[in-house]
Amino acid sequence: MDDLFIINEAGSLLYSWHLKKQDETSDDDLISGFLTAMNTFASIERGEDIKSLKLKETNIIFEKFSESFQKITFVATTKNDELIELLHSVIHDIMESFTKEFGDFLNKDFDGEVTKFHKFDEHIKEIILSHGLDTLFDSINQIEKGGNFKSVVFLEPKGGHIFYIHAKQFVNKEKLGYLIPLVVNSSQFLYQNNLNEKLNWILLTTVRNENVLVEIRKKIIIIKQYQLPENIEDEFLTLDFFKSKEKYIKKPKKIIEKFERLIWDKRIKQIFLVDLVGKIIYSKIIDEKYDCSDYIPETISVLTSSKKISEETYNRVLFSTSLGGEKITTICMNFNNMGLTMIGNVNEINTFQTIQDICYNIFLQVK
Repeated sequence: MDDLFIINEAGSLLYSWHLKKQDETSDDDLISGFLTAMNTFASIERGEDIKSLKLKETNIIFEKFSESFQKITFVATTKNDELIELLHSVIHDIMESFTKEFGDFLNKDFDGEVTKFHKFDEHIKEIILSHGLDTLFDSINQIEKGGNFKSVVFLEPKGGHIFYIHAKQFVNKEKLGYLIPLVVNSSQFLYQNNLNEKLNWILLTTVRNENVLVEIRKKIIIIKQYQLPENIEDEFLTLDFFKSKEKYIKKPKKIIEKFERLIWDKRIKQIFLVDLVGKIIYSKIIDEKYDCSDYIPETISVLTSSKKISEETYNRVLFSTSLGGEKITTICMNFNNMGLTMIGNVNEINTFQTIQDICYNIFLQVK
């Protein structure tokens, strides 16, 4: 969204917002008058309101609110044709928020005073964050530069509908559309019901270092896909853990002995080795302040849905999946018929590199 204008039926500009700072010569009142004149012309001459207008480079979207005494028109602009569907969702949120905040003023005659609408700036910031627009243009620019960042997808959380996609490689839209909401829902349930905290992100990594970073916003799911250079597929899949085709673990004592000998990263506070039915085989509590043992069996459902995403989207074995909340980071490494779950502080464990270093160090020790 490049610009936003909120105009009443008389053509008075109640509020405006711009992505880029306007120079002193810009005249939002003049623009709002022009937009009102066009809409009035269409209404009188054609008997209908303008819903959208296409200039050479700019798309102008109109949404009318008629449920208050003052009839209000919300106008947004963008130069990216592919963003129109996402912007309709944004405008509807703006419309709902504005009319709720200023309902008392809108249900009586306009008094000409618009300074009271200035505080809507804070609402705009919140709406932009909730829809991920704060990260959109930076993501597009990074993808266009080339490198590790390959695609960004904006996904509707409930139905899995894709609002927007920008990619430099193939994106399996159908798979992402129904698989990502599954892992998001199970992960959110895990954090909210067991840790009583909000889940902010999910990171899935395949054995070929394809990375899917899922950012969870209030109104949108942002899926960022990266391809990092390191590739441990051949080495990782030769581990004894992956030779077994059984669902259940044989010789658990030998496996426990192997993990008891490991040297753990100092940022890890608790460790749990869990089978696919949620039974804890081995645990090590380094810091008792992080009491997560009750919810550990449920991490298997997250690991299982993450493995499905890795296999169906990339045709790869999952290396690890990580969850980041407000306080706690959970890392689940895939060991075929087991999951190694590690708990840490989100302030210490919240980057690709940190998570990769922790998991790769474990891999080197068990191979």
